[in-house]
Amino acid sequence: MEKVSDDRIIRDAAALIQEGLAVTLLVKGRSMLPFILGGRESVVLTRPLDIRPGDVVLARIGGSRYVLHRVMEISDSRVELMGDGNIRGREICRPEDILARADEVVGADGKHRRLDTPRMKRAARQWRRMLPIRRWLLAIYKRTYLRNIEIR
Repeated sequence: MEKVSDDRIIRDAAALIQEGLAVTLLVKGRSMLPFILGGRESVVLTRPLDIRPGDVVLARIGGSRYVLHRVMEISDSRVELMGDGNIRGREICRPEDILARADEVVGADGKHRRLDTPRMKRAARQWRRMLPIRRWLLAIYKRTYLRNIEIR
């Protein structure tokens, strides 16, 4: 069996999304904690129409790296992204480098959670305002909740 690279999977998924299909991909990493648990949850990706601050998007950074992060700021020529689980640093890309928008999270139990509900948007805004203390909140989260979860 041939091993397929992450780059190829994302490029193929982006092509399907541009055709109007929704694609579900397993998330890697912990940059979207506490809202998306990498290695355990998946996201449903759709065509990135009408992207706004607060949306979670799949973007190409620097032409060779892909991230699933939240839009912090957007203009005609630039998009600023930051992972919810990050305590500093933002990625910059062009609007055309946004490949997809994450509309739902699929938990390990198969249940779907919409990311665009008023409750989820409010939670994301509150989390963004907690940036100065996010380091400690994430440390507690990782040492308590994540300690008891099996990650693939």
